[in-house]
Amino acid sequence: MQNVRELLERRALEYPEKVYLIHGNEETSFQKLNEVTNRIANAIKEMGVKKGDFVSLLVKNCPSFIFIWFAILKLGGIMVPINPRLTVREISYILNHAQPKVVFVGDQSCRLIPELKSKYKQCTNWVFVGEEKPNGTISFADLYRMPAQLEPVSILPNDVAVCLYTSGTTGPPKGVLLSHKSYLLTANSFVHTVKIESSDRLLTANPLFHVNAQFYSVMGTLVAGATFILIERFSASRMWDLIRHYKANKVVMLLAITNILFNRPARSNDADNPAEVVIAGGAPRGHYRDFEKRFGVKLQTIYSLTESPMGIMSPSNSISIDGGIGVPMLWPQSRVENKIKIVDDHDRDVPRGVEGEIIIQNPAVMKGYFKEPSATAEALRGGWLHTGDQGKQDQNGYFYFLGRMKDIIRKKGENISATEVEAVINSHKDVRESAVIGISTVDGAGEEELKAYVVFSRDIQEYDWNRLIQFCMEHLAEFKIPRYWQAIDELPKNAMNRIMKQRLKKEGEDPQKGTFDRERGKSHGF
Repeated sequence: MQNVRELLERRALEYPEKVYLIHGNEETSFQKLNEVTNRIANAIKEMGVKKGDFVSLLVKNCPSFIFIWFAILKLGGIMVPINPRLTVREISYILNHAQPKVVFVGDQSCRLIPELKSKYKQCTNWVFVGEEKPNGTISFADLYRMPAQLEPVSILPNDVAVCLYTSGTTGPPKGVLLSHKSYLLTANSFVHTVKIESSDRLLTANPLFHVNAQFYSVMGTLVAGATFILIERFSASRMWDLIRHYKANKVVMLLAITNILFNRPARSNDADNPAEVVIAGGAPRGHYRDFEKRFGVKLQTIYSLTESPMGIMSPSNSISIDGGIGVPMLWPQSRVENKIKIVDDHDRDVPRGVEGEIIIQNPAVMKGYFKEPSATAEALRGGWLHTGDQGKQDQNGYFYFLGRMKDIIRKKGENISATEVEAVINSHKDVRESAVIGISTVDGAGEEELKAYVVFSRDIQEYDWNRLIQFCMEHLAEFKIPRYWQAIDELPKNAMNRIMKQRLKKEGEDPQKGTFDRERGKSHGF
């Protein structure tokens, strides 16, 4: 198969009446999926979209997201999904950088449309995915009136299919360019590694704008001819009930979700569910077996990046090693190689057991960063993707993730640039400089929480942290705003005047000491 369009059309012929997508009480067959995406493709084609053009989606988890996504790819266009939780400032940066011909906006972002249109004036086609369309937008429902037959388009495996914006370490987010080949290779690898069959029912609540849901849940089930169950948003209290209701036997989660579920009070029927496998970044450290036993599932760990969706997984025929991430994801045929190794600062291989940087080489790795040739060259130097993540490999070939070398903080499945958060904090009139780090907390349900160390521009005996937090909320998505805040006279710096964040991390091992806790609205230890 050459591209995603060809895959979708083939599945529609093979399984015309079979249900592919379930969302709430709505079911969509493979044949209907193919037909609907053709109609939408014809509609956006009339708006001027052609091969190589960008189209943006600011839409929550719903069937419409998938319909629009596949319609774009059928024309040879490039999808630019945007996290609906971002602020106008963050969204408008992506729009102006990507320059999409059409922007689809869901009802959850309706109120942002006037301001977004004022900040991104190059686009005249704003499509509203909701009930009552605002003035100056096109109704998504009208797109269904177009013909169900779509003219052929020449789409090659290496043609770009998606541009996923991910947090940059030294500036604004970077657009990661991934091809049709990347979708197909990764999905085949995922299906092979997890052993997904056409009879399977796979469920996820992971966001569709994210690489995880796209490459594994959506594309994986499409490749396998399986049924995909899409949940709009994660609910800790309803997750297992939803799995039971939809009779899902495979579930894809984020590490944050497994932690949240495990930290909830145990129930006598926790293991009474149809799930056989949970695919996630892991479970609470030291509790992998406890998680499996409590919920009656097999845990399959996964490690990947936006830049390389084909990464590392624990094998389906062996137990996951607590704290480990697995071995290179396999492909059904040996002609596709997925190479992973650990190297030192000079890109030299290190012996097994020695820590170093994880680097990856396979045909599904990104084509590059959009409009960022120097950053692309640096990330892909020597023909290997340099992840910026620290890891090691044991004597049996099993890989372990040990932390991030890049200034990226991972919180509840979101990659957050410390540099971006610091830039906003530093722009406040009361602040001279700041440093943001990721810290582990006793009660934290995600991988890390954010803590900001702030040096004020003047002598302040007591500070109302809510003023600074409110300022940040005007410029940053809520999940990027630090939970913990601490005033500090001077930031520790080295001879090159660089902030020594490792020292802050060591000093901040007790995150509550001397800090303001945004979630609890109070200070500790002052």
